[in-house]
Amino acid sequence: MALPDREAARVEELLGAFCRARSGDAVTLAYQTRGNRVALVETRPLFIDPSIMNSVNVAQFEFDPESQIWTLYWYDRKNRRQPYPTGRNRDTLEKLVAEVGADPTGIFWD
Repeated sequence: MALPDREAARVEELLGAFCRARSGDAVTLAYQTRGNRVALVETRPLFIDPSIMNSVNVAQFEFDPESQIWTLYWYDRKNRRQPYPTGRNRDTLEKLVAEVGADPTGIFWD
């Protein structure tokens, strides 16, 4: 199921600005939408060969159209999606994007 137009516009506004603010010379942050899920993906040059770009899933936001609530997930070192563990994983998109940016657990950013 695709995101409702209203939510898709919010994704573009919030995650678009978030990605632009966190992208730099070598590191690019982008989001990819698939159905009702939005993945946050970081791309950077591979350390041992900078000519090769490496992409890593950082977080995933999933929208539930019935409850109108977003759920936040993180990716473990084996690239498996896990529920965000703090109990603050279900809320508005604004609050969850802010949670990823603040990263109080150290899960998203090293």
